[in-house]
Amino acid sequence: MAIVELERIVHAPVARVYEASQDYAIRYQWDPFPEKIELLGGAGAVDVAIGVRTLVVARSGLRMEVEFVQVSPPHRAAIVMVRGPLFLKTFAGSWVFKQVDPTTTQVTFRYSIQIKPWTLPKLSERLACGYFRRVVKARVEGLKAYCEGLQGGG
Repeated sequence: MAIVELERIVHAPVARVYEASQDYAIRYQWDPFPEKIELLGGAGAVDVAIGVRTLVVARSGLRMEVEFVQVSPPHRAAIVMVRGPLFLKTFAGSWVFKQVDPTTTQVTFRYSIQIKPWTLPKLSERLACGYFRRVVKARVEGLKAYCEGLQGGG
């Protein structure tokens, strides 16, 4: 199992950062990863809770259905893969938001990845980790830029 993690300081209040991360109405403004995010089972954006499932379709074509296993505003949201690409055995992710001071948040995105055994498992794991490292970096940087832009703009 491999872990991909990235931490950044965001100059915005923790509640604002968490809200931006989980508000699917504005998610496309900062998140470069998804082409489509769809809450399943009739859930609406305000219904994000433990047990809610979401279909995420990446711009790369990768499709994954995930289920929220932890929702603790404004500090944590965590998911596990229910269905996903053939190369993944397991996938889990957590986004953690820690208040540093009233206008600063430490953001940590952490993905746990397990690749299905293939002919070259170490190479497959390295390739998957490289892909998800780029995804995590782009997502964290996008959230940081979005939230700090809101903070600077009022």
